[in-house]
Amino acid sequence: MFRSFLSLLAAWSFLPLWAQPQVQFTQDNGDCTGAIFITDSVYRTDQAVRGFGNKLEIKENPADHTQWFEREHHTIWYKFRVPVKCNLTFDIVPNDVADDFDFILFEGAIPGICDKIASKQVQPIRSNISRNDPSLASKCGLSKASTDDFVRSGVGSSYSRSLEVEEGQLFYLVVDAQDRPRGGYSILFHYDPPPPPPPVEKEKPQQHLVITIVDAKTGKPVDASLTIDGMQFDKVVEANGKSRYEYDMDVYRNIKVGCTRKGYMFTTVRMKGNTEPEVAVDIKLVPISAGEKVVLDDIRFVGNEDKVMRQSEASLLLLLRFMQENPKVKIEVQGHVNGPTFKNKKEFIDLSTARAKTVCDFLLVNEIDPERISYQGLGNSEMLFPEPKNKEQSEANRRVEVKVLGM
Repeated sequence: MFRSFLSLLAAWSFLPLWAQPQVQFTQDNGDCTGAIFITDSVYRTDQAVRGFGNKLEIKENPADHTQWFEREHHTIWYKFRVPVKCNLTFDIVPNDVADDFDFILFEGAIPGICDKIASKQVQPIRSNISRNDPSLASKCGLSKASTDDFVRSGVGSSYSRSLEVEEGQLFYLVVDAQDRPRGGYSILFHYDPPPPPPPVEKEKPQQHLVITIVDAKTGKPVDASLTIDGMQFDKVVEANGKSRYEYDMDVYRNIKVGCTRKGYMFTTVRMKGNTEPEVAVDIKLVPISAGEKVVLDDIRFVGNEDKVMRQSEASLLLLLRFMQENPKVKIEVQGHVNGPTFKNKKEFIDLSTARAKTVCDFLLVNEIDPERISYQGLGNSEMLFPEPKNKEQSEANRRVEVKVLGM
């Protein structure tokens, strides 16, 4: 499995027509710090909750207290954001009408909220601890018709008063059952007025991408593996086992296609974005031989550092696949820097060596035998453009090369 040095960001969104996929509860979810983020207007679980998590955060309250449970019994904590300024109501609907669920709701945008709830520095803004009412299918929640913010234990209304809320406002919700429940429940959020429907995205024009791979000497098709960077946003697409690949993609995509096959040097082909209905990429693979070199021209580093940038992912992955498919190949990774008008001083050599080592470390992390890898830094001694005229030529000087030492 490819273990990148790089990380990706995640984001949440509201999808009001569909239920959020179920998650498997862990003991952590029984605590405020392990609150499950509800990102939808409908949340369902079929699991029967057991226990109060790792920490008893709500405890030692009088049985007739209107705001707090006497203590946590069988609890799950949640947090959610409201997608629109509105009057907020919700229903907690048990799967089994014999189950009795209670809840407490907290304002969420408070630093250190979980510790402050445990020490009661934060007070509930709504709660309902009343006995379940089978005539209402044992539901509870917030309702416009209710007048009380808090409903204590015993016989009472199953609903507390609705809330006027702002767009994006954060809340924590803890759902508790005094007796271990027989089944799960659904949480249904209602917004009045509802959030506007998401904008309808116009269909983007598509173009057809055809990639063919042949032996450079014979011209015959050969099956090979691909890495395609740029076809999908923030993702490198991989494919293998064919000599011809076809894809549909958005027009005007700048893509980079990397190709590997056992017994051949890996190679990279670039294609600039255009609006043609069909785009052909022809790749010619050269057999491996000692002394062959390949430039990893998309290995980019941060400033004058050896830290690899995100855009290098596809080239690193291509090199890894080459080493995996050719388990007897030994290579030397050579680092180069851009240093026009300067002699090849120690700083250049040290930086280029550190960058070459970074690439080697990536291969080692991904379980390539260290006996197959060596590295050296050449500083600015082999610049492709000794007097670069533009940014592109400077970038070409600032590169990593892979030299085959043996097979």
